Amino acid sequence: MDIEQEVSAFLAICRTAALATVDGEGRPHGANVQYVSDGRWRLSWVSSASAAHSVHLGERAACAATVYAHDDRPEMIHGVQLRGEAELVTGDERRRVLDLYRGKFSFVADEPYATAIEKQGVYRLTPTWLRWIDNRRGFGFKVEQTLS
Repeated sequence: MDIEQEVSAFLAICRTAALATVDGEGRPHGANVQYVSDGRWRLSWVSSASAAHSVHLGERAACAATVYAHDDRPEMIHGVQLRGEAELVTGDERRRVLDLYRGKFSFVADEPYATAIEKQGVYRLTPTWLRWIDNRRGFGFKVEQTLS
């Protein structure tokens, strides 16, 4: 499997990303978000428009995210780091992302989530840079890519 397929498969099975944003005064903020990936390394999540990270993204689209495997053994550490810009997703694309979200997270079919999710914002990080770290291939193994 090549790195692109490996990263795509990894993002498809993982559920939570650590999202980093910056407020209007330059102060960093971190938040965990449950996300879906569309196979092109873009991460999308559902969040309240009033959440700090959503407000920050409205002020400044630049952000970063990490997703990692939950295994503390040094030889098993692997994950992806992303930098890019995030946007509010609207219209038909919002509906498509929500369908992906419902497919990955079955709990959103149940109340109160089913109703609440319709009132939330849908955000998407489109990466411009990616780093894949995989100690399973050897300590310190990494691949970096600048994306268009």
